[in-house]
Amino acid sequence: MTDKSRGRRKASAVISADELDALVTRVKAGSAEAFERLYGIYGRRIINYIYRMTGSRADAEDLTQDTFVQAHRKISTLKENRKFQSWLFRIAQNLVYQKYRGKRPQFDSIDGEESQELSDVQKLATPMKSPEAGVLAGELEEMVEKVIGELPEKYREVFVLSAIHKLSYQEISEIAGRSLAAVKSDIHRARLKVREKVKAYLGKDYGMSNVF
Repeated sequence: MTDKSRGRRKASAVISADELDALVTRVKAGSAEAFERLYGIYGRRIINYIYRMTGSRADAEDLTQDTFVQAHRKISTLKENRKFQSWLFRIAQNLVYQKYRGKRPQFDSIDGEESQELSDVQKLATPMKSPEAGVLAGELEEMVEKVIGELPEKYREVFVLSAIHKLSYQEISEIAGRSLAAVKSDIHRARLKVREKVKAYLGKDYGMSNVF
């Protein structure tokens, strides 16, 4: 990816349903530029999702490329252009399952842009808003990351899609291939597990006294 492409990727994080429909239509008609735009919009989301599911940076990069190769090859089979995002995540999910079925991911620590994805998860995990929260931020980030990695696969998958990628229940249901009710239940249970483990880490006072 060129520096110009990376810049375009960051600038194009949001796209309307109509714009997505038009882009996918152009890709189906053979537009390489339109597909590059889709890569710019969804590339980071896919690589972060795969990393959260596998724990391997190298494999996340490789499987992201494989995801987009397959998407480009199979784009004509996508019946509803506006469902491109959930379709793309489903391709990524299938590739992860093919490579990692039966294996437990070993998570590296994160930094840089990837660490930004945890900010909302930290807010979910703890209600602390005092200046003391800043002191705990680094340790809390590592703890939340560890907790996510330890979640059972079915919980980790839907939690990442919901809390980090902000996908709707309906989209997650389509990606995971599970009923809407099951997805809602699993996300709820995953959130509870994350909260409970982080709260246990912070101590009964939910503050600084039991950390230092």
